[in-house]
Amino acid sequence: MLIAGASFTSCRKHTSSPDNTGDNFPTQGPYLYVGGNTINAKAAYWKKSLSQPNTITLRDTLTDGKNITSIVTSGSDIYMSVFGTNGGYWKNNTLVKLPDCSSVSNITVSGTTVYASGWDKMHNLVYWIGNTKYTLDNPYNLFPYMGVGSFGLTGIALSGPNVLVSGSLYVENRPGGPADALEGDFGMMWTNGKLNLLGKKAFPIFNYNTTVGIAVAGADVYIAGRFPDTTHAGGYWKNGVWNNINNGAFLPSSIITSGSDVYIAGATFTRNPAYSQQAAYWVNGNLIQLTGSVATAIAVDGQDVYISGIDNNNNVVVWKNGNTIFTTIGPGTDVGADCVAIGN
Repeated sequence: MLIAGASFTSCRKHTSSPDNTGDNFPTQGPYLYVGGNTINAKAAYWKKSLSQPNTITLRDTLTDGKNITSIVTSGSDIYMSVFGTNGGYWKNNTLVKLPDCSSVSNITVSGTTVYASGWDKMHNLVYWIGNTKYTLDNPYNLFPYMGVGSFGLTGIALSGPNVLVSGSLYVENRPGGPADALEGDFGMMWTNGKLNLLGKKAFPIFNYNTTVGIAVAGADVYIAGRFPDTTHAGGYWKNGVWNNINNGAFLPSSIITSGSDVYIAGATFTRNPAYSQQAAYWVNGNLIQLTGSVATAIAVDGQDVYISGIDNNNNVVVWKNGNTIFTTIGPGTDVGADCVAIGN
């Protein structure tokens, strides 16, 4: 059952906003869904009516899992991938088991078909189309001198008949290997299970996420991230070609497309005279600054853009069309928001 969003906030009362007081429950959509977690590491999502913005924001927690990593809507159904959930994905608060599934990292939906990426029970990288499992090429096979390594999956998208999966990879070779042996940070993209490395032969000095997600607009494929070289520039690959955002002084968080429009949430930063950063999002070459420290995710409804993030008061909020706060989820010390979607 959905409960009022203010009921879990223990360290501060919200008394001034109609979104958090009284019994003014929404009765109609469409709705904005915000996925994330609560202070006690419980996967949770929030639901806010777009047609009745003065009604309260509702919250629901799942019975398993620590954090919602992606949320997708299709009609009146809500699909979620959840970190800490074993065996499948969530649909309308019910765990849907996938065959030979250890965990799901990302999810997308086309019609009634669910596409999910993750790990099988033997810890192989895989993706599912419906209930059918397919293998992703193991990136470690490209590194015969690997000493240590780590990787993660960051997104899944569709381009015509192709299933695209993005990821990040770090490999450091063992001592004594050839000096020119391949190692370092890499972006990754699989097309129907076949792996392509992004930023090949670049070797920064530390491990970081080179990609944060993947999206498709028409025939073009976009992957947001940070370029794996010593600049660590923020931006995106378009069809495999790198592009900086804000001259590279950008920290991407997520990427979506809406029609032909491409949106990347994140933050700009400066190192001089001291390090500071500001929430921002990029759309079609334009950078929009927000009054906060970071933007985490974006959803689009017609001409309206909704952006989750953290404001200058360390509250988790959703902005609408720039710096107007559409709803406040809660203090950043108590809740987190990593994904947003719009549905009925």
